[in-house]
Amino acid sequence: MLKRLDSFKKILTFSALLSVTSSCGVLEEILTGPSPFDPMTIVTPKAASSVVVCRTQQCAPARTNMTREFLYNSLLNLFDNNLGSTVLLCDADPNSRMCFENYIKFTIKAGVTPATVVIDSAKILDVRLKRKEQTIEVALDYNTHYNNVRPICRSSKNALFVKTPDYVLMEDTGYRCKFTTISTSLISTVFSIDYVDLDYGVIGMNYSFGVSGPAYGGGTGYMLMRFQKNAYPSDPKKFTLPKAPAEAPAQPEVSVDANGDKIIEQYGVKTDAAKIAPGQYKVAPLPLK
Repeated sequence: MLKRLDSFKKILTFSALLSVTSSCGVLEEILTGPSPFDPMTIVTPKAASSVVVCRTQQCAPARTNMTREFLYNSLLNLFDNNLGSTVLLCDADPNSRMCFENYIKFTIKAGVTPATVVIDSAKILDVRLKRKEQTIEVALDYNTHYNNVRPICRSSKNALFVKTPDYVLMEDTGYRCKFTTISTSLISTVFSIDYVDLDYGVIGMNYSFGVSGPAYGGGTGYMLMRFQKNAYPSDPKKFTLPKAPAEAPAQPEVSVDANGDKIIEQYGVKTDAAKIAPGQYKVAPLPLK
């Protein structure tokens, strides 16, 4: 009888130790895991090597046939023509630019609960041209769900800018969503655009969503924005980049050598050679294309 009691006590002690160990493991995981209140560094999306633009049924890299101003105006017209309408979002293949699913998704933890965030569309609330900042301001209201529940979210205020015809970026200042009852979480997005179809109203881009706060997580991938209207008619006078300030031409410095002859110094290069007469070209001019 005493042996049975000793065995039973050993079993109870072992079970208690297991439960304490597992509890400590969970506690350690919570403590050593990412703090929900630490700001999360958003993962930069894959940068585009070139931006392909399709217009009048022809596609080509933007650097070969258009300026920054033209690309600015084309994107401005595309968003402006679709003001107040819903843009469809889909996870897509970056090579064929075909949709895999009619939505994009990424995972987060809402407190301690794993959740999948699904976004299938966004409504364009506002489009404004910021001439001084050289950006296009776009306000979007994403149709967001997590675990089949729609959270209360603010609109996303984005800045779209074209640094070069090969560098088009759209990013927001961060917007709040309520995934938990504790507080709101901050969502930050960055889009690296590499494809613009002006004929059918489609933009392809690498995306990055980052969530920080009581809910944290995020994801990256490639997506398409499919607009209801295309970019026509276009107004090329909407956006004009400011011209660089004119620089005064440098005045040549005149000095005298040991023989008393004048030495003309231009752009930091000293020379006493005679000027080239008309027709005496040392370098053949490039032919006009």
